Amino acid sequence: MTGDARRHRHARGAAVVLAMLLAALAAAIAATVLADQQRWSRNVEHRRDQVQAQALAMAGIQWARQILHEDARTTGLDDLREPWAVALPPIPLENGEIRGAIVDAQGRLNLNGLGDGGTSAGIERGRIARLFAQRGGPVAALDAIADWIDTDSRSRPEGIEDAGYLAQPVPYLAANAPLVRVAEIAAIRGVTPQAHAAMAPFVAALPAGTPTNVNTAPPEVLAAVVENLPADGLAALVADRAQKPFTSVANFRGRLPSGATLAGDGALSVRSDLFYVTVEARQGTTVARARALLRRTAAEWPAVVWQIVE
Repeated sequence: MTGDARRHRHARGAAVVLAMLLAALAAAIAATVLADQQRWSRNVEHRRDQVQAQALAMAGIQWARQILHEDARTTGLDDLREPWAVALPPIPLENGEIRGAIVDAQGRLNLNGLGDGGTSAGIERGRIARLFAQRGGPVAALDAIADWIDTDSRSRPEGIEDAGYLAQPVPYLAANAPLVRVAEIAAIRGVTPQAHAAMAPFVAALPAGTPTNVNTAPPEVLAAVVENLPADGLAALVADRAQKPFTSVANFRGRLPSGATLAGDGALSVRSDLFYVTVEARQGTTVARARALLRRTAAEWPAVVWQIVE
């Protein structure tokens, strides 16, 4: 074989190898582009579903406002037999569903009452203390919670103010302001996660002086409001209320079981203006949740005190 023939054969072999390398490179690039396109498409779909789910969740808040507005126009009492108290079951939608619930925030005990200096402050503190004791709440942290809420810098006997928090490994200051959400108490000394979880379903963070609605309060709250109330008496009171809601605080007092007492009528009511709303919406595999506190008035559309969309 001549030299020219060998060079020609070698060049042809190199061309074949180069062609194979180029083909492999093109295939790799195509595969990468396809994977990127698929990833981009999934991201777009996920983002689209996320936006739609959040929009649905926020629409659920508007549904709650409508329900509460209509209720305010038709009755002067609030009890658990009313339409707002019926949870919205999962409603199927195209590629998803939505569900929601309205809960009377005034069916709970108001933690901001601990920082109030009004005439009923002692009564409210006694009720919260009983609730904590019965449900495993942070009884020893009552003064610390009160110090967190009140506006002065004087520590109560078992409380803590700025100086105590500044001495922590990660220093910070007491809020010295009313709670906006119950979750804020996690920052207060003496409130453990376990104690917080135990009491969270039965307490609220509302303006000081907001009364507790005895028509919507769960049995655990009624047990804290009423003194000397045995378990069978509590069950009878709840069953009686289910048949005929209380028409006034005086009516509530008059229907208490024998031997049960109220320390006072202060901070009690049979109607409510503040409600918690929770809505969960799903689009595809994406879930959005909206939570809000609504304030209702008789003549106006309920106002959103705060709202969180996740």
